Amino acid sequence: MPKIERLEWIAPLSEGRGVTLSNDPAADLLLAEDANALLLGVLLDSQYASRQAFASPYRLHQRLGHLDLAEIAAMEETALHEVFRLTPALHRFPRKFAGLTQQFAWYVVEIHGGDSSRIWREASDVDHLAQRILALPSFGVEKTTWTVGMLGTLGRLPFDGWQGYRATVAKRTAKPAQQ
Repeated sequence: MPKIERLEWIAPLSEGRGVTLSNDPAADLLLAEDANALLLGVLLDSQYASRQAFASPYRLHQRLGHLDLAEIAAMEETALHEVFRLTPALHRFPRKFAGLTQQFAWYVVEIHGGDSSRIWREASDVDHLAQRILALPSFGVEKTTWTVGMLGTLGRLPFDGWQGYRATVAKRTAKPAQQ
């Protein structure tokens, strides 16, 4: 799980260093250029070394020849699992995270037309952005908070308010008693 302190790994793109989330310059370039790769890296950064997790979208792209979320969503589950299992594995838990990747792909295709950048480009403010990120499969409060900070640090957000932002989940209201 990404920690807020890890945001210091990232420099604003205007500084010319680009995304520095993996130890592989080619992977970092893909993260900088492809919003789907960037959010897949965040998804995979759970129960796995962060820099390896952020390199995994690049390796997935190499293995599939694309990062087309519609194609990933439509793949046979076992086929995607096999891609995740190839050495080096794309995650410590390849079956689980192949499934989560497919759920993520389906959601982004259905809700955002296959373009993850629409999640932040079409958000009206930081709270709206957090709601949109929290709706992603396997994105909880901590991952959402980190993602908001990462996107802000990278200069991807068209609004302020992300510095020091902490996502929260709305409290559930009790269902009225049935009569």
